[in-house]
Amino acid sequence: MAFGIAKGVKDRRPKSPSIRLRLRRPRFGPHIPITGPGASLRASPDGGGIFGGSRPLIDERGPGGHPAPQGVRTRSIVVLLPALNEEMAVGSVIERIPMESLKRAGYDVYVWVVDGQSVDGTPEVARDRGASIYVQSGAGKGNGVRQALDHLMNDRSRQHIRGPRLYVMLDADGTYPPEQIPEFVEALESGCDVVAGSRLRGRVEDGAFTSLNRLGNEVLSGFARFLFGFPISDVCTGMWAFREDALQHFRLAAESFDLEADIFASACEVGAHLKELPVDYACRIGEAKLIPLRTGLLIAWRLLMRRLNPRDIRELQRSPVTTQVGRAVDQ
Repeated sequence: MAFGIAKGVKDRRPKSPSIRLRLRRPRFGPHIPITGPGASLRASPDGGGIFGGSRPLIDERGPGGHPAPQGVRTRSIVVLLPALNEEMAVGSVIERIPMESLKRAGYDVYVWVVDGQSVDGTPEVARDRGASIYVQSGAGKGNGVRQALDHLMNDRSRQHIRGPRLYVMLDADGTYPPEQIPEFVEALESGCDVVAGSRLRGRVEDGAFTSLNRLGNEVLSGFARFLFGFPISDVCTGMWAFREDALQHFRLAAESFDLEADIFASACEVGAHLKELPVDYACRIGEAKLIPLRTGLLIAWRLLMRRLNPRDIRELQRSPVTTQVGRAVDQ
């Protein structure tokens, strides 16, 4: 949702930080255009970027400047929805993903629900909405996402999802806005490697944040800023986007709700171009599963250990992100 500024009034809204961390950085390879090989992007007349105009203004050209074959797409978007007993919310979250807008811009879109062995109707609801299901092995959000990423980034999955990929991850409980996915995609296409959605820079629905949760988040984000030097405002956010070539270099080990801290630390460790975007935050649908104090201590410990135990960039070659293996139910 866009908010205008009245004429003559100075815009005092906080700017989204976008800093390229000056660490040794692996070669992620060229930034691949959003449609046919070698395509170039032109902004829409109203300044709306890829998704702002009535149609995407994309110059589809193949190698050597020749027109790309009709219908050729070189980008895929994988939307990951970690879920545990979210039958009341997951269907709405999937339906709110702006599929048509993304497809018109030249993307293939794949929705994967990372199911933490739900005992309710979460898989059935998601399947009815056209999503694929990955059932994780063991417990924990971090375990599930790492297993799903390992599966999706493995060569075996190339027959199901074609082309270079962008990944967008958001919780399946209805708290984060799927409608803002195009903003994250556009940031990735503009040169960012990782995009984080800041709830504290966006609009928060009454009751979505308890005072304890807000205080804890601010303390943890301040700790992350101190340790890694990036001015992140919401290190605990559950909405992220990644370029696959950057994600391949991440060293993820989190098993639980420390996943987001692990992602942030990995991005800093490899010198990724990280940006924050404001996101709206709503009250969750269904029962909360997070235990604030224990989770806060776990996140702080994860941040500290990642800062004290950096890994040489030369060792950050592609390797399995987890030794546990779940199963893909639908592809």
